Amino acid sequence: MFPAREIERLDRGFGGKLDAGDELLRKVVLINPAWSRLGYSVITPRWLFVLAQATPRDLVGDPILIDEVIEKFDPGRVRSGDIVGIGISTGNCRAGYDILKQAKSKGATVIMGGIHPTIFPDEPLEMGADAVVSGNGDLAWPKAVKDALDHRLQRRYSGGRVPGDALLRARWDLLNPRQYTFPTIQTVAGCPENCSFCSVWVTDGREPRQRLTNKIIEEANELYQKGFRYIIFADDNFNPATLGRIAREPSPQKRKQLEQIREERLKFLDEYDRAVPRNLFAFTQMTTEVISDPEYLSAMYHKARIRAALIGIESFSEEGLRSANKQWNPTGQRMVETIQTIQDAGISVLSSIICGLESDNVQTIRTMRTFALESGSILAQFTFYHPYPGTKDFYEMTNDAKNRGKPNFVPKHATRISEGGFWLKPINEADHIKHANISREDLIAENKACWDSFYSVKEVLRRMRRGRARHWPMVAKFTYLLLCLVFKRIYGGQGMAADGVRQKRLGILTRALIRIGVATYNYFFRKDSVSLGHPWAGCP
Repeated sequence: MFPAREIERLDRGFGGKLDAGDELLRKVVLINPAWSRLGYSVITPRWLFVLAQATPRDLVGDPILIDEVIEKFDPGRVRSGDIVGIGISTGNCRAGYDILKQAKSKGATVIMGGIHPTIFPDEPLEMGADAVVSGNGDLAWPKAVKDALDHRLQRRYSGGRVPGDALLRARWDLLNPRQYTFPTIQTVAGCPENCSFCSVWVTDGREPRQRLTNKIIEEANELYQKGFRYIIFADDNFNPATLGRIAREPSPQKRKQLEQIREERLKFLDEYDRAVPRNLFAFTQMTTEVISDPEYLSAMYHKARIRAALIGIESFSEEGLRSANKQWNPTGQRMVETIQTIQDAGISVLSSIICGLESDNVQTIRTMRTFALESGSILAQFTFYHPYPGTKDFYEMTNDAKNRGKPNFVPKHATRISEGGFWLKPINEADHIKHANISREDLIAENKACWDSFYSVKEVLRRMRRGRARHWPMVAKFTYLLLCLVFKRIYGGQGMAADGVRQKRLGILTRALIRIGVATYNYFFRKDSVSLGHPWAGCP
């Protein structure tokens, strides 16, 4: 092990030079791969800062954190023997494998983790990684680092599903607050649903795991001190146990567990309300079932001070929801009314809608577009359907492909998955599948029409004349207009996924709009300029 005085001279990740006596020291570099650089990012990649907390500082000092949305990875920062951790999802794994090759060429020890390696742990090893961490890295990552230092690194480390009380807080002291719009805090892990297109319930489990309230509060207060007045609760489902969800649970044992989780959540919201400044507001992700539980919905708004939420609408039709295994969602006009009810409660809705579900055709997508406009959602995203690894649809379609043509075999899906390993190829989002009822060209055209229609200036102005938006002052309306323009340019066709922005090459106009939007946001929506009476705080 290295003496403390030597550890103090480690590169801290801000471009500092190494002293001449540091040649033998090994440092840890954590990298979030991306396709393009903006110099600024909307959402912090939380895993970077959590694994920074998990990194044994007594052995390697502070890790160097590199988010490629902010800065491109420079292989020159890595030396032989350094430990490089790369976190990837399916969408950015190619970018991650490029970094893997560069780091290995410098003699670094490379450990890969994330959703994709959790599903395919052999693939990163085949690509040249020295080790893979599957599942949560909170407990497995420090062991892997220690083993690498002791020259006994294993090929695989299973992080599993870490209990809520063991999930680590993030190292926000390593964050440059001027580089991100929204920092992220996780309050609960796992999701009790089993949507066929989603891998969360496969990788993170269907049993919600509540984090310790004091850790959540500590993070929120630290971010407040760093100047943030808006944060994101980075939960896959902020309301995993509403009254509606409990009522439709067929298992008495699981129903009892959900009832207990609901009580834990309400207690957490009470404690959070008392301990966190009242002008710290939040965004999150939740389900439409929140309207079945007025007490919980009210607590989200008044106690957690949530002002916007991404909601998985997926489809407005019964057929679409059936193919997504999400039949508990309302359909058609009932969904429109549900969205309006949530917004009337003070929480603006970002509707997430899928184009290309198995039941879709040109007409269903056009009907969906009409419903999306009628709903009055403040924002909406129209993503292409793609059965990513880890999802129920992926495994069923993969099995169909293997067995199609065999005697007496009946495929589960008419839609076909593209060739194996499509995530390793530079193909368009619409090329992941061969749709049963709509051509590739029509799917792309209808998806574009959804984005163009929803984010037309006419519709943006129309939304500003409805609901609570009518009472926004001019600065809030101007910011919202900028947000709509930038949101469409960054996420159009892909949606607000963790690595969605990284897959698009952004033009000069988009970058200029982003700079203007960032300047406006920093001036009006940080520090003490955001008071309880601020227009986007939504308080009466």
